[in-house]
Amino acid sequence: MASSSEVPDEQYETQFFGFSPSIFVAGVKELIFDRLFETMNQLENHLSQVPQDILPPDEMEQGIRMLREQTDKNFAKTFQKFESHVLQNVMKVPSHVLLPTDVEQTTQSSAIELNVLNSDIETLQVQLKNEKYMQARIKEELHDIDSVLKEQQKVLNGTLSDSQMSTIEEAKEKLFFIQGNATETQEASAQLFDVSKHLNVEGILTPPQILATKIFKESSDD
Repeated sequence: MASSSEVPDEQYETQFFGFSPSIFVAGVKELIFDRLFETMNQLENHLSQVPQDILPPDEMEQGIRMLREQTDKNFAKTFQKFESHVLQNVMKVPSHVLLPTDVEQTTQSSAIELNVLNSDIETLQVQLKNEKYMQARIKEELHDIDSVLKEQQKVLNGTLSDSQMSTIEEAKEKLFFIQGNATETQEASAQLFDVSKHLNVEGILTPPQILATKIFKESSDD
């Protein structure tokens, strides 16, 4: 029989009952001991009211002390038997009794179930690799976007170097120049075409008309 100082292995019992049997028994022991202590105090209080010529105080104290010692001794002996019986018989889960979670573990999986499980694991591994690849691509794209935003912010803040700003301004001027020339060429070609229409003789185009038509077509295509 294990002594009260030893800590029993009650993990399965604790899962089954929802509490530790040893802690439960210890609570019962403390409750009974408190009741005995209160009873002895009440007895001593009543005996102290007996006239001293009938029961002298020293005899009463000696009797109460002896009664306490005998009561504690009997209680310890009796409760030790009670504790042993409860922990080893009443609140001891038999070996053939299993928790629902353990019952599932006793069922052996078939070869088909194992193959399905392995296939699911491989699928999850492939999905994990794809997810890591996509995260890496997104991270690269975010880095590129961040770089572009930083360059734009530099333009807005005027932090670009003089050479960089000069290159940008030159590119802008070229774009405006090309756009302006294209517009002027298209307008002049349209005017030349209108004037040349009056020079048409019997459906034959004159050289100015041919030139105006060609220039107007080229400017329209641009």
